[in-house]
Amino acid sequence: MTIKQGILILFKSTFLALMIVGMSLMFIFIHDVLTQCDYFKAVRISVEGGQRLTPDQILETAGIEKGINLVSLNLKTVRERLLAHPWIAQADIRRTFPGDIAIRIQEQTPLAVLDFGKKFLINSDGVIFKEALDLEMSGLPIISGIVYSDWRTSETPETPVFSSVLEVLRLGRSPEGSLPNTLIRKINVDREIGLTFETDGPVKTVKLGYGDYRKKYSRLEKILAYIEQDENIAFIEEIDLRNPDRIVARPGNEELSDTDKKEA
Repeated sequence: MTIKQGILILFKSTFLALMIVGMSLMFIFIHDVLTQCDYFKAVRISVEGGQRLTPDQILETAGIEKGINLVSLNLKTVRERLLAHPWIAQADIRRTFPGDIAIRIQEQTPLAVLDFGKKFLINSDGVIFKEALDLEMSGLPIISGIVYSDWRTSETPETPVFSSVLEVLRLGRSPEGSLPNTLIRKINVDREIGLTFETDGPVKTVKLGYGDYRKKYSRLEKILAYIEQDENIAFIEEIDLRNPDRIVARPGNEELSDTDKKEA
């Protein structure tokens, strides 16, 4: 390679480097102009979907203030901030130039409380989403008699206890059902005898056992209809639906013994 060729290559390399530096500085300048321009400041911010969370709480979680520049807004980062909040299950954020931001969230729907010694809220899929505060447990069934290994996580498979509890809770989601979740105070889990409910309804204790829950709920519905029609029965202290061939019930204020149990 001659000296002339070397000088030409050096000149081209220097020119290319200067062009790259110049373009980088130009992009930085344009970015700074756009992110500081009043034209792209957020003027209208709408927030939808909050019930437990107020619009101000949602905006604080998102890290958005009125007047924020839309160009500087990183939508992915804002969404990640929102989803990091335990009460937010889904989040969507959109910007419309020159000055609109729309945030829509979907909050978690608590289904029940798991009692591991510490209490946790689960959603409709059985996923634990936060430690439960006293006010957050109001009106929710408390599931006791379980250990951490009974409950499915993203790393562990579904267990018989998990599937049984979720099935009855889903059956009880309808307020018109024979035993809505709002009437269930506690679900006691026993690996030998299955599930037992303590309720605020006309049947105080319901032994369900394992399996055939739809059939057992159908039977319970008939019993509740019978109680409602019979003025002599104020409530049922305990009903045992574990045996598919018979139903054993103990009316209120009676002692639990083999001689005074009544079969329905």
